[in-house]
Order: sequence, then structure tokens, then C-alpha cells
Amino acid sequence: MLNITQLPVGELEANCFLVSDDEKNAVIIDPGAESARILDEIRQQALKPQAILLTHAHFDHFGAAADVMEETGVPLYVHELDKPLVISAEYSLAVYLGYGAEYQCPDESIIRTFAEGDELKFSEELTFTVMHTPGHSPGSCCFRHGDILFSGDTLFRDGVGRVDFPGGNIRDMRASLARLGAIEGDCTVYCGHYGSTTLEHERTFGHYLNPPKR
Repeated sequence: MLNITQLPVGELEANCFLVSDDEKNAVIIDPGAESARILDEIRQQALKPQAILLTHAHFDHFGAAADVMEETGVPLYVHELDKPLVISAEYSLAVYLGYGAEYQCPDESIIRTFAEGDELKFSEELTFTVMHTPGHSPGSCCFRHGDILFSGDTLFRDGVGRVDFPGGNIRDMRASLARLGAIEGDCTVYCGHYGSTTLEHERTFGHYLNPPKR
């Protein structure tokens, strides 16, 4: 069973997740800001970081990555289509969001890329399957572990991510949401902003996973 700590960070309150197994091996998902707070939580829980995973490469989701990488020495994993965003203050929207001066490029020598269907395995329990869900950005992804889904800015509770940023695409988003809606059974969904939800809640009360038939 995975242990999950949710930390809303930065002015935009993007959710950073510390996900660990019973041996304290951990991954850091979307360290968007407040590196000192993230690192303090890692120390308090005596976690052993293995990697940083990005659901997508907008600056509010990786703004603290450079500092965390320097402190822990762990690599950063991002979808291959979003790597150009990570290494650019402009493409990552840091400049657009008003954080151009705060942008730090993560150490490119330890940036790793993944693609649809890859298994990211950091221990027997700490394992995730990549679901490429473009729409919010070209390389937006969800990470699935059994009945747990980290959705980034693809799916929120009663909402979805924006598609009007550069690289966003409404058709891709619709296809990605349909794919999530077609997952068998239920999943607890840990979102990139706001609180968590479930696929069943979104199917029952929302319309994004079940668009009206025409």
C-alpha cells in the first residue's frame, strides 16, 4: 500500500505529492514551488527519494524541481513531448505566469523521458504505469498504480485542465478524458489542483467523462 502526502504549493496551489512505500522509498510528483517545505516534509518522514515525476511541464508543477534535484540527487522524469518545456522559461509558461525571474532549468544530465505505456518502477510497490493524456499540454500524463491515478491537470474534481495554453488541444483533451472514462472499475484520482476525486464521481456527477450524445 502506498502512502500519499499532498502538499498544495505556490501561489497557484499546484499539488505536489510525496508517494512512498513501506520501506520509505519515495517519488516526488510535481514539485511546483516551495522547495524548502517539500524537502522538510521529506526529512520529517525520513523518506528516501528515488525520482521526481512530472505529470506535465508547466512551471507551476516543476518550479522547485531544480532545488530538489540538487539536494537529493534524484533524476527528473517527464514525457518526451514535454521535455522542451522543462528546459525553457518561455515554453514552460514561467514567463507567462510572471515567474521568469524564478525559473531554474533542472539539470539536463539527469532528465529522463518516458512514453505511453512505460512502467516506472522504483521498488516492488512503488511502480506506476504511464498513461499519455495530451490536451492540457502535448506531454500531459497520468500515472496509474492499481486503483490510484495521479491525473495532473487532465482531470480535476468536477472539472478539467485548460486547453488554451500553447500546445493545448481540445480534441486531444476530449480523447484523453474519454480514455479515462473508459477505465474499468473505479480509481481514486489525485488531481494537479484542488482536492481528490474518483472516476465514479466524475462519471456520475460530471459530464466531462460522459459527454452528451448528439
